[in-house]
Amino acid sequence: MYSLDVNFLKDRHLDEGSKTTTAVRGATPISWRKQTPLLIGLGVGASLLGLTALLGTMLNVQKAQTQANIKQLEAEISQLNAKNQSLQAMEAKVKAIDEEASALVTVFNQIKPWSAILQEIRRRTPPSVQISTIEETTIAAKPDSGTTKPTVQLTIAGYARSFDDVNNFLLTLQNSEFFKASATRLQAAKKEKFPLELEESARANFEKRQIEVDFPQAVQYTISTELSDIPASKLLPSLARDGAVGLVTRIKTLEQKGAVQP
Repeated sequence: MYSLDVNFLKDRHLDEGSKTTTAVRGATPISWRKQTPLLIGLGVGASLLGLTALLGTMLNVQKAQTQANIKQLEAEISQLNAKNQSLQAMEAKVKAIDEEASALVTVFNQIKPWSAILQEIRRRTPPSVQISTIEETTIAAKPDSGTTKPTVQLTIAGYARSFDDVNNFLLTLQNSEFFKASATRLQAAKKEKFPLELEESARANFEKRQIEVDFPQAVQYTISTELSDIPASKLLPSLARDGAVGLVTRIKTLEQKGAVQP
């Protein structure tokens, strides 16, 4: 009789091996060369995403830096505005000081001391002319004169020996820098008795002796004039000559500081 020797394990192993071999042989191998475009696309996409993220980060950094710069500029602008306001306030103060100094200089430049004026009149009065009175009159400026400065008018009255002496006195006043030549005029001149007064003892002696004294006639005159508009800084030699030393010193000090042009 025949005996069957079946090795099931062996047959099973062979079957499994055959199946495995069949499965391996049936799989298609991966071609990396064909997958290159896909890989490139994936790389480009990843690069674009990374670049986008990087650009976003850079934009955020720049935005933050720009905002910081804007805040810094706003702070600097505020400081500059404050300094500008302070500078404007200082300029206003300087302007006010300059205006006060200019007004003070104008006052000094318009002053003609009465001591100098009287000395000028005395110096120009001929020996044969006597001054009785000097009157000052301030005349307000006319609306159409173009100035608000009042006019100072002087009226000089007295006696002279003759009409020629009065005329000589008038001409000397017209030649003075202290007075306006065009405004220096002879208002009146007539013959009058010279106003001499005798002392009581002399009068009593003449009356006792019955002596009549006939005083000589003289020319009674009236001259009007106006102070000139020439600044005092242009009259320094005349002012110094007529004794206005204080005013001359002040004006020279202002000239040295540049407040008055010589």
